[in-house]
Amino acid sequence: MDPDAEQQAPIDQHELPAPYRNPWLLLGRDVRAVLASLRLKRQELWRLNGDGDLWVPSRWPRRLRPWFWPLLVALLLGAVLLVARWLSLPGPPVDRAPIPLTPAAAPAPQQEFSGAPPADPAMGQYPALNPDPALSQEPALSPATAAVEPTPLQIDPLLALLAEQDPAGLIIAARPQGGRSLLELTLADGFGSQAAVQREQQAGAWLERAHALGYEKLELVDGRGRLLGRSALVGGGMIVLEPPETV
Repeated sequence: MDPDAEQQAPIDQHELPAPYRNPWLLLGRDVRAVLASLRLKRQELWRLNGDGDLWVPSRWPRRLRPWFWPLLVALLLGAVLLVARWLSLPGPPVDRAPIPLTPAAAPAPQQEFSGAPPADPAMGQYPALNPDPALSQEPALSPATAAVEPTPLQIDPLLALLAEQDPAGLIIAARPQGGRSLLELTLADGFGSQAAVQREQQAGAWLERAHALGYEKLELVDGRGRLLGRSALVGGGMIVLEPPETV
């Protein structure tokens, strides 16, 4: 085959490079086509809804068939708006109490150590040192020793002074009243059983002893506090009364 004839053969158009097309222009054309298709689809749906050809529930009134889908779309849009509004509301305010700023506590001053114990501010002096409790405690007596030792008797000093004038032990108690210079003797029931002469002699002896002890007046009472005798206000001696009858 002649090489010149091969060079003059027609070239296939499909093998040529495709012409350049701007992609943004293509995108704009496609968007316009999509919008036009949607507009046509909307018009078709509007026409079908107006004719009552769209699906509606069987119990929906026939005369209101064109209003079913518009009302449903409006309700859905209203629900979406209410939910969005509720989500956008701010929450309840949170009360945050201010935290007081307390200054840092100052370090306590260091006290110098000394051999003496610290002073008590309430006493104004150094507290006394407690002695060793083992040294201050007295040795406890054993139960056997405590049982053997007798308990000393508590003797009234006045009764001891009047014991010489009371051989029969008729005085139970002696109560001095210094403000009145009076000595009151409480007697046993045996004093009333004595004869009148013996009672007067015994009362006179007690009066003399009371004068010797520094008392000017003397009263005799029984165990119930009833008067048995007293010193005379005029003159001297004792006035002895008859003992009261025992009930």
